[in-house]
Amino acid sequence: MKQPPLRVIVFGGLGDVLITTPTFKAIKEASPHRKIILYCFTRNQQSIFRNNPHIHRVTSTSFWRNPISFIKYYLKMTPFFDDFYAGLSPTVTYNKNAKDIIAEMYGIELKDDKVQVFLSPEEESFGRSFMSQYNHPILLHVTSRTSQNQEWPHANWDELVQSMPGFTFLQIGLNEEKKVESAVDLRSKHSIRETLAIMKYARSFVGVNSAYAHATNAFEIPGVVLFGPAQPVIWGHSNNINLYKPLRCSPCLDLMHTSPCPYDRRCMHDISVAEVRAALLQQLEKDTLSLA
Repeated sequence: MKQPPLRVIVFGGLGDVLITTPTFKAIKEASPHRKIILYCFTRNQQSIFRNNPHIHRVTSTSFWRNPISFIKYYLKMTPFFDDFYAGLSPTVTYNKNAKDIIAEMYGIELKDDKVQVFLSPEEESFGRSFMSQYNHPILLHVTSRTSQNQEWPHANWDELVQSMPGFTFLQIGLNEEKKVESAVDLRSKHSIRETLAIMKYARSFVGVNSAYAHATNAFEIPGVVLFGPAQPVIWGHSNNINLYKPLRCSPCLDLMHTSPCPYDRRCMHDISVAEVRAALLQQLEKDTLSLA
């Protein structure tokens, strides 16, 4: 019996979008002839799925532009799903990775949980060429769009960069994110796709729990990710060293949301520069051995 298309409304930020990709691969492998059609709210969401062979079609949708049509369309499509796993408050109710939680929502088990990003030959060429101009390039991302409680003291980033003069740190992100003075400024200089291509050819990555930390998993970049109100068992990836200082109040991401931490983000402050540097050097050594 022919299966109807799987229609999915894609919610969340780019990190949430990235971690849905293993599930779509698993669905397609289980039912090769089933079409997967995605409805995205932003162009950046759509760009994550570009060139993805497991997706039949990606289109835009908007409740605000035409709410009546949106609701009617939503109700008449069968089956119709969304990927809003965050509504389950995973830090409160789960002790498994978000990729597995999403797969469970679709009634499927992941055999391969690697994040899926498919670069074009032109994007590959751009990333390779761009990164060739830098000596031992390390990507740096210091801001969490989900919650400022996930951010490390900013002075620590400058101290970290200055303590590793043999490497080139390149800060990715948006212009409104605070600049690390000692890093090469790539904020808002490139599109999401171009930044992903640049990431593929980086030696390593260091940053807070964010979309770019998830993207490292697509290219198996040996990175270092700093966790505080969120725990790595849910949002961490095996290619990274995930630094986490669980306190009595941790994890609190699904409880505090965007409210400021009443304890001055102690879970983030407790991660020292020396600790991050040691983890990063360990990952760089691993990368050197893989290239040998």
